[in-house]
Amino acid sequence: MKILLATYWRLPHLGGVWPLMVNMKEKLEALGHEVDVFGNSEDESVFHMPFSGRVFYKEAVRPFLEKKISPELYPILHSSSWLSHFEMNTLSMELAAAYFGLEQYDVIHTQDVLATRSFRRVKSPRTGLVASLHGSVAHEIKLHLLENNVNLEESLIWRFQSAIEHLGATSSDITIASSQWLKRLLTTEYSVPEHQVEVFQYGYATGDFYAKMASSATPIYKPPGKKVIIFTGRLIPIKGLSLLIEAVGLLRTVRDDFVCWIVGEGDQEAELNRQCAELGLLETVQFMGRRNDVPYLLAQSDIFVQPSYVDNQPLSLIEAQLAGKPSIVSDATGVPEMVEHGRTGLIFPSGNSQQLFTHLYTLLENTSMREAMGREAGQWGAVHWSMDLMVQRLLDVYGRAIAKAAQA
Repeated sequence: MKILLATYWRLPHLGGVWPLMVNMKEKLEALGHEVDVFGNSEDESVFHMPFSGRVFYKEAVRPFLEKKISPELYPILHSSSWLSHFEMNTLSMELAAAYFGLEQYDVIHTQDVLATRSFRRVKSPRTGLVASLHGSVAHEIKLHLLENNVNLEESLIWRFQSAIEHLGATSSDITIASSQWLKRLLTTEYSVPEHQVEVFQYGYATGDFYAKMASSATPIYKPPGKKVIIFTGRLIPIKGLSLLIEAVGLLRTVRDDFVCWIVGEGDQEAELNRQCAELGLLETVQFMGRRNDVPYLLAQSDIFVQPSYVDNQPLSLIEAQLAGKPSIVSDATGVPEMVEHGRTGLIFPSGNSQQLFTHLYTLLENTSMREAMGREAGQWGAVHWSMDLMVQRLLDVYGRAIAKAAQA
């Protein structure tokens, strides 16, 4: 079988989609399939196939597209630079896909609604189309607009993204969601037929991960006499890091036998540093930036925290479970489906820093509970996040998508 894994987003890139695509490619190829990968470049100047070196320069077609979608013909589209940017890029993606040639593929597996919409428009009718949706950009935009008291019906950005969410999720032969929360969101808010969406979890190639837990090129060690609370991921508002810092501030008033490692980068870093300074936490909270040794850092840690306001199935939590760490997570969106409260971790109400503080205190105070939860998380994660299981399910979906395309 010849397979194309495709996304609108940047490749390679920090975050869960890129390593997932790489792991899928390696596993599928080990089973004898041919796999190509398609996506934006890091600087977004080209669409490319990073493993084969094929490149499509956006600037080469920009004059043509600007003429076709001019402000005179599409004034509403050009009323927002955000809208015109995305439309220009999705049209460039369609031209790039056509240029690379799609007739050779038995199945195309997209990783977002933008790519799904675009590839539906240009693929061969005989090629199956499967979409994996890893979250909802429309939902994130909706929450941001509501927080800023914007009327959704008057927002062009919201109306555009809401339409894309529906079109993308319904353009595939089969749509995969990794959580029941995401399926409910698609079916209730974006009018996606329930039969369109199947739910099964991600897989993770654990071999390299377990090996990397043992060493690091630039090792960092747990401070003597301290336990380590860790977060790994993007430093952006929806991840709830300001909430974690609030809880750490409360914790610091009653004990000092811990440090908090924040691993990752993002637009909120300066703001979070200021918050730490205001709470007197500059020696307690350490910002480690983007690192390539997350498995090693998790091995050095004691408690993982995922305080997100919005998250579907974060890779960071999967890695923490594989590392055998108890997790404290919010009950937001898809996250609580990943943790069994009291067995593999603890769940707190989203936005409640007091309850997060209480859970942190409980696990720091109770070594036997903390270690038992970590063992349970590690055993459960090794089975639940099996890449073999995920690929077996994917191959079944691919076969059914190809059959649907043949009957169309």
